[in-house]
Amino acid sequence: MSRLQAVMLALVVACIVPGTVVAESTKDSWLNSLSAHVRAQARYPLQAGPEGGKAKVLFRIDRSGHLVSAVLVESTGDLALDKEALDMVERAQPFAAAPADVEDAKLTMVLPVVFRPRPPAGIIVPIDLSPEATALRAKLNGICRGC
Repeated sequence: MSRLQAVMLALVVACIVPGTVVAESTKDSWLNSLSAHVRAQARYPLQAGPEGGKAKVLFRIDRSGHLVSAVLVESTGDLALDKEALDMVERAQPFAAAPADVEDAKLTMVLPVVFRPRPPAGIIVPIDLSPEATALRAKLNGICRGC
């Protein structure tokens, strides 16, 4: 069997046999977890407009996971959202230390930050004030404290 045939056979088996997965490298895993960790810090500022937007933040960390610098390289057009994009990187520190197989150039990253449009405020929902509805709301509020 030629090398090309062996590669093709491996690809076919990988597509057919469930559970066959190409292992993610430690570098890719670290970068994905780093990105998810920063994105988990996102908040939608009250001062921001409802349109949302997309920003890009260039940031550099050292090998031990400390933030060295962060700069906005693409603006949303909204100062509050731009500030939040930078603040979320600040809040995410300390980061996980870089694996040994990550070269120094990979310690500088560009993170796209997408702020979805905020739903319009001030929507008035009529409330049923009947005794049955009031009792149901009281039960639900008792179950869902802090929800």
